[in-house]
Amino acid sequence: MERLALLRLRSWLSLLWLGLLLLAALLLPGRIWTTLLVGLGGLFVVAFLWSWQLAGGLHGRRQLRFGWVAVGDRLSESFTLINDSVLPAFWVEVEDRSNVPGYSPAVVRSVGGRGTLQWRQDAICQQRGRFHLGPWTLHSGDPFGIFTVTINYPISDEIIIHPPILTQLPIPLPAGQASGRVRARQRSWQATVNASTVRDYQPQDPYRWIHWPTSARRDDLYVREFDLDAAGDIWLLLDMQASVQLGSGPQSSEEQMILLAAALTARALHENRAIGLAAYSQNPQLIPPGIGGGQQWRLLRALALANADGENSLADSLDDLRRVAQRGSAAAILTPRADGDWLPALLQLAHAGIRCHVTLLDRESYGDRASGSKGLCDAVQQLGVPCHLVRQGDIGQPLEEGPRRGFWQFRTLATGKVVVVQRPDE
Repeated sequence: MERLALLRLRSWLSLLWLGLLLLAALLLPGRIWTTLLVGLGGLFVVAFLWSWQLAGGLHGRRQLRFGWVAVGDRLSESFTLINDSVLPAFWVEVEDRSNVPGYSPAVVRSVGGRGTLQWRQDAICQQRGRFHLGPWTLHSGDPFGIFTVTINYPISDEIIIHPPILTQLPIPLPAGQASGRVRARQRSWQATVNASTVRDYQPQDPYRWIHWPTSARRDDLYVREFDLDAAGDIWLLLDMQASVQLGSGPQSSEEQMILLAAALTARALHENRAIGLAAYSQNPQLIPPGIGGGQQWRLLRALALANADGENSLADSLDDLRRVAQRGSAAAILTPRADGDWLPALLQLAHAGIRCHVTLLDRESYGDRASGSKGLCDAVQQLGVPCHLVRQGDIGQPLEEGPRRGFWQFRTLATGKVVVVQRPDE
């Protein structure tokens, strides 16, 4: 870790007094002036040597205990203060310039000569987003207050606080049509796990499609014929236009959409459904559908960084999604709108072979008494598109889930196996 140490005089007044005593001892020879000069000069030298020792021997180290955290989890850092000098550091102030909301590891400690001190700083993650831990500085000095030692650690570490994955999900996953496990009535032109029948071999068919038992029984080559899946790829489309958002903080429409998107992501990947994200904010997030743990971290990172500060209307976002989404996939559209200007674009998306599912955030539950969310939901359903109305608070709040706040610890069993355990808050 990069370390920059600086030794400086706390106040030039001490040097002024030392100079005056030296001048008095030269101009007014006397025992009292000589005694004061030797005493103050000796103190000055001792303070300098003490601080010089600390500047070279005092070190700090910090380590984030868990690199993946979400809102409601406990952010925990372990700090280590090492003093390699023979002289003690009676006071060491830790100055931290991290910008994680609600987290302030600034403390004052002391450490003896050739000593080491460890402690832990914790905080509950209150807000999703990208933040940094550090840079940070150690302040110390001699016990007489003449010199100060400043040790800078200018490097900062980035930390992404992800949105939590809540289990309470008031809407279902939309159905699509793609390769997978649930059969549809159409045939697929690519291999899937569903093979319902066989047909005659064609020259362009891959050899791996050949169904050898049928070929041996009929004395000719036959290949498997694959089905499409009614549960296909999913696109999450978040309405990130700034002018339609309501509320602030965790109860805002923006945060409720993010919570809902994170829950839908976890459920889709748990069911082995490919899922992607389209969020048209100032920094657009467009992630193609995929499966697996890597896709989950990509989507959660994108949701952590998403901000409802865009200028694109929902109609423009639907038109863009129509150009990138494949026919047979599904689109889960999340919006707090109450106007119907985007309904023609929704119909065009549905006519393009995209199975749409709309989730409206009820504006009346957010305090907008003049909204027509219920009427808009009925209008969407009349178009043949499933629509759900979600009220404020239906999704739940991450900070209400107590078990997420415990410390994760490791325990070694008698067999030598290491398991992860959780200790409740004290």
